[in-house]
Amino acid sequence: MLNLTQEERKVVLFLAGIALLGVVVNFGLKQFGAGKTVASFSENLGKVDLNSADKKALLGISGIGEKLAQRIIEYRDAHSGFNGVDDLRNIRGINASKLAKIEEYLIVK
Repeated sequence: MLNLTQEERKVVLFLAGIALLGVVVNFGLKQFGAGKTVASFSENLGKVDLNSADKKALLGISGIGEKLAQRIIEYRDAHSGFNGVDDLRNIRGINASKLAKIEEYLIVK
């Protein structure tokens, strides 16, 4: 192989491997769209939107049971949605301490 020493051959193979890896990565970025957002992270990640949550999503919050989830949905429907998480205080079964326990899991968009 062009009168190269064994170490020079290793270097050439290493550089060829790096070049091949670059080609594969470039192909992958073009194929799957570099610059496209795969995921966005924010402080609201994992929070349940009161204005769009279904009963199953509400039940996933510790402290909200079947009846309370149903009351939340009924309130939302009757009042054309929530203006803020504090609106939950208007629902029977949600007092200040209950709201303090669940509000960190909720958001209103």
